[in-house]
Amino acid sequence: MRSFIYNVFLVISCAIFANGLKKTDLALLDKAILSLLNENPPVLVRLAFHDCVGGCNGCINLDNPDNGGLFDFVTQLEAAYQKYNLKKIISRADFWAYAGQAAVLRSIQNVDGVTASMLGFKFQTGRKDCATAPKTTENVHLPGPHMTYAALTSFYATKFKMTEMQAVAIMGAHTLGQSHLGNSGFKGTWTNGGDLDFDNGYYKNLLKGNWVQRNVGLKEPKLQWNSPNGIMLNSDMCLMKDIKLEKNGKSLCNFKTCAISGGAKYVEMFAKDQKLWLKEFGKAFNLMQSAGAVNLTDLTN
Repeated sequence: MRSFIYNVFLVISCAIFANGLKKTDLALLDKAILSLLNENPPVLVRLAFHDCVGGCNGCINLDNPDNGGLFDFVTQLEAAYQKYNLKKIISRADFWAYAGQAAVLRSIQNVDGVTASMLGFKFQTGRKDCATAPKTTENVHLPGPHMTYAALTSFYATKFKMTEMQAVAIMGAHTLGQSHLGNSGFKGTWTNGGDLDFDNGYYKNLLKGNWVQRNVGLKEPKLQWNSPNGIMLNSDMCLMKDIKLEKNGKSLCNFKTCAISGGAKYVEMFAKDQKLWLKEFGKAFNLMQSAGAVNLTDLTN
């Protein structure tokens, strides 16, 4: 285990040190996030995204049901931030951004032939915390589970200035982690048996064509797409199919009868070419982590 952790940190160092981060600072950040990287890397990726929807500012509205399941991780990150007195060298927003990148880099360790350089992450500092960090009552309007392709690509273009290709690429983060009934009301992993592996399995699953929409809600309708290979929400399925939805998320067509979506060509490209997906994901992730920042700067010695 010790050698594995060292190798993970080496990958992070190679990916980020080129920007000038001091080795001593890097070691301190790695030490602060170690337990969280061991516990649940996918949640750190999710937190990084949720933080940046409203402009990366180290603040999360934990009263928002869409942030369900993040409370413990925000608490642990804050405890580490205080314990290691990180405010002297980095804002919470920068710390969370670093943790998100580290979590992705940790997850590629499980995938043969994938290296940090394929992602092209660029870690910069300069993000500012909100006045009440790490918590806020602001509603940043996170994307919902029932989106059409037009709505989804418009969201990413507006929030992060992403192209359609980059919007489809960033959705591949769903290859990590899972949904829980107690948090989102949905249930399952997007890639059964591979939810800790940062690979293009998400796109391969979308192409397999044996998807059936089911209601998994306990108290209210929660419509998701199920297959033996995993789950998809409407906001995933819209990348492949031009779904038409009722207000509760029920699709008016099934997987066979729904027309092909404008995003299907990108799904097919990413399913066939993992390096291409990693490259586009890296571009999208960098854009996401720049949201709300005025003057991000490279790290110096």
